[in-house]
Amino acid sequence: MPAGDYTLTAAANGYTSLSQSITVVGGSAVLANFALLSAQPTPSPTPGGGEVFGLVYDEDDFPLRGVTVTIESNSFSKSAETDEDGYYWFDEFGAGNYKLTYEKEGYETQTQDISLEQGEIKDLGVVTMEQSEKGMIYGYAVNIKGNPLEFVRLRLKGIKTKVIKTASSDEDGFFEFTDLEADTYIIFAKKKKYRNARRNVKLGDGESEEIEIVMKRTSKRIMGLIEDDQ
Repeated sequence: MPAGDYTLTAAANGYTSLSQSITVVGGSAVLANFALLSAQPTPSPTPGGGEVFGLVYDEDDFPLRGVTVTIESNSFSKSAETDEDGYYWFDEFGAGNYKLTYEKEGYETQTQDISLEQGEIKDLGVVTMEQSEKGMIYGYAVNIKGNPLEFVRLRLKGIKTKVIKTASSDEDGFFEFTDLEADTYIIFAKKKKYRNARRNVKLGDGESEEIEIVMKRTSKRIMGLIEDDQ
């Protein structure tokens, strides 16, 4: 291609198209990456002039900004975010039953079921969102005799949350992972000259769990004999 400025567009069935501007310099290659989002057209609600609005506050009665409020029925879904006053508003709804969901990171999700008459304007008042309690996994890394192991490298991975955290045991073998949401976690433990260990831990909301990770030393083959220095 000749040197110059171009607009490159990527499109595929079932995805929203995306364009970007690129500049081609003579004799050089230009890399252009596209991340296309799946196109999921949202059915329009039945026109009817109905309106829904309300406020979202925290436990201290302060407005919560940036709460994602979703209103949906069997064939319709629409979302909006609360402003600095914690206010949200939807319009042009027909008569029917709807479900509202309030979501914000660090807070427990709230839901609300409502019914609208034709042309009804419904004030849902104030919804209070509580901060979600965080859990913790802590414990000790020890050898088979129960003696503490220092500098054990630990890696935690959440099954649903996909969170990944790392830690290292101290001189008492102690380690901890804090600020954890409800999930099932896998903990991997590694230390030189020891066999890798693994533990699964299931946490509920705000729960703390103490565990012990027992590690065995690796076996060495010396002069045809197996020496197990556990």
